[in-house]
Amino acid sequence: MMKTIFAFSLVFAAFLYAAPQKIERFLLVAGANNGGTDRVLLRYAESDANSFANVMSQMGGIDKNNVLRVFNPNAAAMKNGFAELEKRLQSKGAGTRKEVIVYYSGHADEKGLRLGGDVYSWADFRKNVNSLNADVKVAVLDACGSGAITRTKGGVSRPAFLQDASSEMTGYAYLTSSNENEVSQESDRLKGSFFTHALVSGLRGAADMTGDGKVTLNEAYQFAFNETLQSTQSTTGGTQHPSRDMNLAGTGDVVMTDLRETNATLVLDSNLEGRFFIRDAQGNLFAELYKTRGRHVELGMPAGKYSVQMEAPSRAWMASDIQISEGKKTNLTMNNMRQMSREIAVARGDADSAMTGLDSARAASFRVNIFGNSTEPENGLQLGLFITYAGRAFVGTQVSFFGNIAAGDMAGTQLTPLGNIAAKDFYGLQGSGLFNYATNFNGVQASVFNLAGKGKGAQAGMINVYAHDLEGMQASTINLGGRVAYGQYGIINAVGKTEIGQGGVINVAGNAGLVQGGVINVAGKADIMQGGVINVAGSVKEWQAGVINVGGHVGRQLGVINVGGHVGRQLGVINVSAKSDKTPIGLVNIVGNGIIDATFYVDETGRAGTALHLGTPYLYTLWEYSISPSFDGWSDTWPRSFGWGLGTRFGMWGNFINLDYAFIDVPDEGRSYLGLGSDNANKMHKIRLGAAYKLLPGVALSSGITLNGLARAGREDFWLEPRGEYHWHWTFGDHKVRLWPGLYAGLTVGKF
Repeated sequence: MMKTIFAFSLVFAAFLYAAPQKIERFLLVAGANNGGTDRVLLRYAESDANSFANVMSQMGGIDKNNVLRVFNPNAAAMKNGFAELEKRLQSKGAGTRKEVIVYYSGHADEKGLRLGGDVYSWADFRKNVNSLNADVKVAVLDACGSGAITRTKGGVSRPAFLQDASSEMTGYAYLTSSNENEVSQESDRLKGSFFTHALVSGLRGAADMTGDGKVTLNEAYQFAFNETLQSTQSTTGGTQHPSRDMNLAGTGDVVMTDLRETNATLVLDSNLEGRFFIRDAQGNLFAELYKTRGRHVELGMPAGKYSVQMEAPSRAWMASDIQISEGKKTNLTMNNMRQMSREIAVARGDADSAMTGLDSARAASFRVNIFGNSTEPENGLQLGLFITYAGRAFVGTQVSFFGNIAAGDMAGTQLTPLGNIAAKDFYGLQGSGLFNYATNFNGVQASVFNLAGKGKGAQAGMINVYAHDLEGMQASTINLGGRVAYGQYGIINAVGKTEIGQGGVINVAGNAGLVQGGVINVAGKADIMQGGVINVAGSVKEWQAGVINVGGHVGRQLGVINVGGHVGRQLGVINVSAKSDKTPIGLVNIVGNGIIDATFYVDETGRAGTALHLGTPYLYTLWEYSISPSFDGWSDTWPRSFGWGLGTRFGMWGNFINLDYAFIDVPDEGRSYLGLGSDNANKMHKIRLGAAYKLLPGVALSSGITLNGLARAGREDFWLEPRGEYHWHWTFGDHKVRLWPGLYAGLTVGKF
């Protein structure tokens, strides 16, 4: 009996533990059009607050009794709003999970919210949010400079869907419409702010990238970020960059809205692609989003009639009087859409009406205009002895002895012995005996001289000049470009940036792309390689290969003379670097993070010598010179010796052991030159094993043993031997060899 009761108790306890926790959400929204006498009066801060409250009430699991609205408050009213919110939170039982969302739309600056003549500091705002008795706190701020807070660490609702991932989350999140240095903007077209409009559209389902019918906090933010960034790129207020500060613990993500919370849904078919503008029966823009083909999008919205406009890259489509009904999903497909006819109109602001004009020109009848120019959209051929002018919206070809001007919208070909000017919007081909000029050029220029401002295509001629972005290539005698995507190929090439590279006699680039190949190459940056006689670069990822290479940060240098700031490996006759990751290979190696020192010594022959060491401890080169001391006059002292060798060192920046080999010429008395490898000299081979003991910084006591081999040919005499005349001799035909062991001692001075 006791076992049965105990088992039942365990089952009952497990049931209680697994029972879903009651969840309640609370929302405080504030809208403040008035930011003080020194600030412009906003028009849509209150309506933005209402829009956010509506979507969260309809789809965010928030009961209407848990929504607090504060409009045009001063600082005291804002504090009272937080106090009332905390009071409602405290009234809930201890077993209830509480989630809070605070939304503000209005004026702000680096100090805080601007509420009429009051300033509600960011520190106070953050303190009020953080002190709320809730498991999750989300604050959304649509105001100028609202990013400062992320820098200063500082229907009937059915909340059942909150039982999933969000029920395991705790902490806070702040979403802001801009960073601390930017303005947040509102639009008459949207009848609201860019950020809130994008955020609400995302919460209604446009941000549901996973297609699970739920919009999470991260999905909503990412959608609002992308849409706000795109919508404000061309505004007078400048681009807005929404920001966030999240400190959430747990698994999953906070679910903000659920499409199951609304019974009226608009479904955009997966085959549709373009930017969608959804308007209500009064013509107000209700939601806006860009949808890619293959993505299934559902939007929760109040029942009613709506119109949907879809803008594709080259055409626009419209669906009118779409009825959204309660308890029903309304599917929108291409069968519901009709193509919109675009009228020719003068654009307001910075809008571009080029496409509409060209469509009208293509629809016009073909005609030949010999002398004059038409002000209407025209399709045909223009001929003129001196100047032919197209104006806007011309589709066709211009042929002229002198001239050709298409001042916008032209799509066709210009051919002339002298001239061709397309001031803007030109699409097609320009061919000229001497001169071509284009602004928004999209096509090919082939001429003795080419000058283009912006666009796509290629230039081929005697001289190419490009000021902006060329999505193509330049091939000519002289090429000058701002940014050329696929490279420059000519005798002289100069470009700000190219993706592929440059090939010519002289190449100059800020960013040379993959490769520079020419006689002289100069680049701020080259991704793969510079190859030429003289190479100069700030940064080369892989190779500099030439006679003279000079680089700041270079992967590898191969040449006769290599000079680098920070290099990986150098291979050449003379190598100089401030820092080398690997040992350079060459006759003279000067390395900033290597060894540069000289040993002054005397040896068993009674001679005084100097050995200069350059390189790294792993491999250094040495240059050695020695002479027999004489008080009568060193200039007449013979024999002298000069040699070169290689060595390695065990230890650095203190005591060390060195092992090296040197090949040395020992000319006879009376010789007036020293020549390494000279036929008129004894040939000496020296193997040296030594050690150095550091006395002072840069000064060490050095000594060691040597094995010396001296060879002579024919009747030449031996000009060098150890004191005491201990040595061994061998004769091989006309050649004789002298061998002896030796000692040396001296001082090593320098950087070691």
